[in-house]
Amino acid sequence: MNKNEISNSWLGRLLFRHPYSALILHSKGLQVSDGSKKLLLPFSRLHSVVQVRRRFFWSHLAIKTAKKSYIYKGFAASELRSFSSALNDAFILHVRQHLQTKHAEAKKLKGAIRQFLDASAYSKFSQSQLLITECARVLSAIPVSWRDHFATSIQNAAFDALADFIASAEEKRKRTNIRFIKQALLQNQIFFDQIERNPLTLAQRKACLINDDNNLVLAGAGTGKTSVMIGRAGYLLISKQAKPEQILMLAYAKKAAEEMQARQDKCLQPFLQRTTPIIKTFHALGLEIISKVEGCWPSITPFAENSAAYMQFIEQTIHQLMHDENYKRKVQHFCAAPDYRMSLAEFFRLVADFLMLFKQSHAPQQALAGKTKQARFALFLSLFRPVQQAYEKHLAENHQIDFADMITRAIGYVESGRYVSPYQHILVDEFQDISRERAGLLKALLAQRNDTVLFAVGDDWQAIYRFTGSDIGLTRHFEAEFGPAAISSLNTTFRFNNKIGDVASGFVLQNPEQIKKTIASVTTMTQPAISLIRSESSEQGLHQALRTLSLLPDLQIKQKSSVVVLARFSFLLSDFVSVQSRKQLAQLYPCFDIDFMTVHASKGKEADYVIVLGMNRGKYGFPSQIDTEPILESLLPEPETFPDAEERRLFYVALTRARDHVYLIYDPREASDFVVELLTPGSYPVITKP
Repeated sequence: MNKNEISNSWLGRLLFRHPYSALILHSKGLQVSDGSKKLLLPFSRLHSVVQVRRRFFWSHLAIKTAKKSYIYKGFAASELRSFSSALNDAFILHVRQHLQTKHAEAKKLKGAIRQFLDASAYSKFSQSQLLITECARVLSAIPVSWRDHFATSIQNAAFDALADFIASAEEKRKRTNIRFIKQALLQNQIFFDQIERNPLTLAQRKACLINDDNNLVLAGAGTGKTSVMIGRAGYLLISKQAKPEQILMLAYAKKAAEEMQARQDKCLQPFLQRTTPIIKTFHALGLEIISKVEGCWPSITPFAENSAAYMQFIEQTIHQLMHDENYKRKVQHFCAAPDYRMSLAEFFRLVADFLMLFKQSHAPQQALAGKTKQARFALFLSLFRPVQQAYEKHLAENHQIDFADMITRAIGYVESGRYVSPYQHILVDEFQDISRERAGLLKALLAQRNDTVLFAVGDDWQAIYRFTGSDIGLTRHFEAEFGPAAISSLNTTFRFNNKIGDVASGFVLQNPEQIKKTIASVTTMTQPAISLIRSESSEQGLHQALRTLSLLPDLQIKQKSSVVVLARFSFLLSDFVSVQSRKQLAQLYPCFDIDFMTVHASKGKEADYVIVLGMNRGKYGFPSQIDTEPILESLLPEPETFPDAEERRLFYVALTRARDHVYLIYDPREASDFVVELLTPGSYPVITKP
């Protein structure tokens, strides 16, 4: 038996009942046999060198691992001493080779960390996490006892550097990014000074430069979100971080996309030799994805953009179904339900709205039954299914899809890999209006490439489209939805003055769920800029506000001032929008360009002065007291707990359309809760007029 293989004494086994042990020095560690099975203790598990324990007749071998100790008894002293010496030599050689290997990896990682922290580019959270993972992998492969007993001071210094990075990575990353932003601001000063008519603010410039894996820019009303979208795209291009075809810019409406495209081309072309990125709607993106996979453009149903034609189809379908007396009785029964009485026209609208929301939500019909009153909902579903089947049959027979089909099909092509995304940067405008469906398409694109960066610009204070499926939670819980993110705010508004801002911001922040931010105004005033006018009719209140405006001294300087008259519901404006009424107003108030629209339609608009009609209590007041139909509620995003949360944001939108002054018209006999709040002494700086 050689020195690399020994077994304990048969006499010791006989006299002292030592279990049989045969020890073999293996290339990978110590192999132990008890006669029936073998155990390999690899060098990587050994905590330290093995120890020989001398006894009167025989010697024992003691071995420690990180989790357990072993002792093998009854060996001849000289044999065990020779064997343990060879075992320890092999173990130490293994440890030193392992430490050398890990030291080489640590040195390489130190270089990667230095490069990561050199401030030549924005340091992303994901890059930091990858480095942390690699550092942890190297350190976890080195037992502490090996470092204590065998590592050189140079090796330990490298390992300590990795441990230090793990402990302080986020702090170091933040410091590096501060340095990067400072340098990039100087390097791109001319670009940011000249890209727009007025130089971008510091907050706008920083928003353009921050380049984490996911980025959310909270852009309050009038803070220049479009400038940031264009500035961001331009910066990516001039810094050669991306080519135009690698940048996806998304807007919600076709008109908004066209307007932003024209503005972007005008702003960026002086700085670029190439074309600017094409700004698309989500629907245009869906068409692009499908056409790339299928080889041709899908045919979109005319119903998608012609709501009148869509409603006509729904009405005709239901009328045809009502030729069946059983279906007709069920419709009549549904419309006559206590507490939920509705006309046939209202039933048509309910079915039409439900169909669109149903297709967007992808909710199985069975899962909906428990979300509202069971019997009524079950009855509705029995009436809805034939309409849905007729609608889908119509699309199939005409080889058409609707917008919901298009987004769903596009998501499937991205997730399956049949569509390969070319986009490294995705820029989304009006992010607060995003739905789960559209967010699903974004997430699919982001998941396909680990180098794709999301840049979202929006304002949770202006989220006013829940009834169409928009989900404010996607903005409020941005990081939870999309992953670690850099969140910044645009803190200066160029539109409304500080007095409008004080009231509007204070009002919307009564809801503690709104994201806190402070918005300063370029224009400052000392007097309140919101007036409440008591009037028993909207017409009298409108003329009172316009007469008050006519007497302002500033009007003598301006050629013409813009006035937008807003109301919560379009029918409240019907008395003023006829050709004759507009002509009469133009004659009475020649100093003004007067326009009329609902508050929802005014989103994105601005005027010198705003007059809000119908600030009264009631079903069609402001806030509206119309309860969402429970059947539709089952398909909408989770409702908010704060009373009138979305109506409060809608009122914020109304106030912040004005540059100079806002006039709120209310009937003192039925003043709305919002008016009562504004009139509470000491609450808001407003002017009250009789």
